[in-house]
Order: sequence, then C-alpha cells, then structure tokens
Amino acid sequence: MQGLQEQLQARLSGWGARAILAVLLLVFSELVVWQSAADYTVLDWLGVALVYLALAAICLDLIARYNVNDVMSLLLVAGMYGLVNATLISRIVGRDLPLSLIVRPLGAQPLAFVGALAAYHLLANGRATTGLDAGIAAVSGLAWGIWTRWFPVVSDESLPEVELGVMLVVVGILLLAAVGLRFVLRPAGIYKYDEWLLTPYEWTAAGAVLVTALVIADAQGAVEMTAVGLVVTLVGFLALMLHMTLATRREPSYLESITPLRKPNLAALAMVFIPFLVGGLVGYSLPGGDDESVQSSMLIGALTIFGIVWVPVASVIIGIRAFIQLAREEG
Repeated sequence: MQGLQEQLQARLSGWGARAILAVLLLVFSELVVWQSAADYTVLDWLGVALVYLALAAICLDLIARYNVNDVMSLLLVAGMYGLVNATLISRIVGRDLPLSLIVRPLGAQPLAFVGALAAYHLLANGRATTGLDAGIAAVSGLAWGIWTRWFPVVSDESLPEVELGVMLVVVGILLLAAVGLRFVLRPAGIYKYDEWLLTPYEWTAAGAVLVTALVIADAQGAVEMTAVGLVVTLVGFLALMLHMTLATRREPSYLESITPLRKPNLAALAMVFIPFLVGGLVGYSLPGGDDESVQSSMLIGALTIFGIVWVPVASVIIGIRAFIQLAREEG
C-alpha cells in the first residue's frame, strides 16, 4: 500500500512539473503570439488551460522518448505543437488553405513553443545566465512587441488592438506566475528521467482532452474537416520523421540537464526577464504608418519564409543524416 502511495505521489509530482510548462506555453502562444485572448470567457480559459496541459505532457514525453537534442528534432516536435495549437485553440488552419498553415501554425507557434521550452529549461536548471541568453531574450522581446503592436492592424482577422501597458503587465505577471508555480506546487518535480514519459493511462487522458477539444470546435463550426485531415497528415509526417530518425540521435535529450528539476535561480531569471520586457517595449514603440510598418512587414515576411521552408529543409537534412547513419552501420 505504501509503495502504491509513493508511485501515485511521484506521478502527481510529475504533473506539477508539466503544469509549469503548460503555463509557459499559454503565455507564449496566447499572449506573446497575441491571438484572441481578450475574447475568452472564464470557461474558455479553463478549456484552453486543459489543452495546454495535455500538449505540455505530450511534448515532454516525445522529447524524452525520442532523444530530442538537436535543432531538427526539436523543430519536428515544435511543428506538431504549432499545428495542433492552430487547430484546437486559435482554430485558424481552415480559413484560407494553404496560406493559413504558414504564418502561425508553422511559423510563429513553433517558435513560441521553443521560447516556452527555453524558459522552462532556464526555470528548472537553476544555472546562471549569460550575455547571450540576455541578448536572445531582448531580440525575442523585440519581435513580441512588434507582433503585438501590428498584427491586429495588418491581420485579416478582427482582433482588438493591445495597449502597451496591458501587454507588458499581463505578460509580466503571468511569467512571474510561472516562476511562482515552481515554489507553490509542492511537490512539482521530475526526479528520474523515465518520469517524463507518460503511462498508457496518462496518454489516454491527454489524448481524450485533445479529441474533446476537436469535437467541441467541430460542434461550434470553428473547424473544417478538410483542414483537420490535412493537419493530421502533416502531424503524422512529422511524427514519422521523429520516429524514423531516433537511431541517428544519441542519448540524452534536452531534458537530461533538468532532471531532477532544481530550484529557480531568481537572479538569472531576472537577467533574461528584464531584457525581454524592455525588448517588447522597444518593439511596440517603433514608429510606423496608420495601417502598416516596415518592422511588421519584415517580421511577418520572415515568419512566412520560415513557415514555408523549415519542413522541407528539415526533411532533407534528416534524410541525409539517416542515409549517413545507414551507410556507417553497413560499413
């Protein structure tokens, strides 16, 4: 009985750790990549939070299970996340195919996932930060400020414009909340590497959340089955590449350095948190015209190019690596 209680406590501890990533995903995907957060009701937020928790759990499992430890494999997981997010949460994939798959599903949202995972990694490893970390945070904040200021203006969607103060305060508070969760959720940790992996029951529960979200979206007429079929095909393709290239990646994954989770280094977090907010302030404040700006055109253009090219480029690079690995094994 005591052994069962310890196992249950370990599993609940793992879900506390996953909840922290879920909060970061929500911040980066809903507020950094500003979508339609202002339109959510309390019930909407509860549903969105459950979807992010399921996505956090699944993505952490995939990273650990498939030894995700390089840029290409990380992009595969991030791409799957972006496609599912755009289908179940923002529900934009069917609006103007195939263009509606590019800027956010395969562009901004995968980068939001990478940003959230980087923040999670920093929060969980307790290490000091460097000037490079601060520089990356500042550039990311600059892009965030430009996007939040101009995307509601240039988008075909009817999105409310966001005031600078609201942008800074909301994102700042929620990032601090993610840090606070690390202290409040007791226990909230992963102590053994295999605890990142979901059990079959946990996979079933996480999958049920995503399926339920899809059923609700379909009932509300917010998704088209043609678009869903295309997303399932793309996610399956990315998952197949991740699985088929497992032999080309050595252990461990990116999660090894945060196993077990360590206490946050608050000074180190401040060294990236402040440049990120300052970058957001600068990006938002850059001048522009009434309905467009040079910086927004550059940012959205860059996201468009990234969303178009990274899947085929990753496919080619992964194919070459697999061929080299096969040649070595046969040689």
